[in-house]
Amino acid sequence: MHQDYAFSLPLSSSLYTCLLCVALCGLVLIGLVISKRLHVLPTTRSSPSLSYGKAVTSPAYRPDVYRPDTLLPGLSICDCGKTIEEAQRRECKYDALATAWLPSYCRDDELTAEFGRAGPGRHGAWSYFADEAGKLALNKTEIAILGESGGSFWASRRWHIVHCLFYWQKHTRMRQTGLVMEERFDSIHHVKHCSRLILNPEPDHFFMIEV
Repeated sequence: MHQDYAFSLPLSSSLYTCLLCVALCGLVLIGLVISKRLHVLPTTRSSPSLSYGKAVTSPAYRPDVYRPDTLLPGLSICDCGKTIEEAQRRECKYDALATAWLPSYCRDDELTAEFGRAGPGRHGAWSYFADEAGKLALNKTEIAILGESGGSFWASRRWHIVHCLFYWQKHTRMRQTGLVMEERFDSIHHVKHCSRLILNPEPDHFFMIEV
């Protein structure tokens, strides 16, 4: 019959002390590792009572440009005031793609510059007019003044379609740019307006439409 035997050897006091020190050091190291791990864990969690659209200081708060209700109040309006002087004081610029004065956080300057070279004119310029017949030409400065004086201008149907397509790009690029879409274009109404222009083949591309 096979038997198992347990052997016990007497330990010297010095060896016992050495083993005890090693064990204590191991416990201390484990404690330090656990303490460090706990230190890097987030100490705050988002409260289910936090409502979007309010300025909160919690690190869990993340504004989303695709969800205007998560932005600070008034941010999606892209307001530049009522006068050109006020707009310039707010560091706004006239944006030819938006046909409006916009603050920096609402402007995609790179895309607007590309739009300015996408027209049928010389160097890709677009034509703007003060009348439906297209006889009274307007330059960009004169159109920019309309933001204060009021009124409208006329541009070709082609301009409107390209404007719509570039705003589609602007909306998609927001994921990388972090820019805000102004409220008047961030709506299903504008999408349907663009859809009608693109899907309707008549009249021709150079038919004038009021802006």
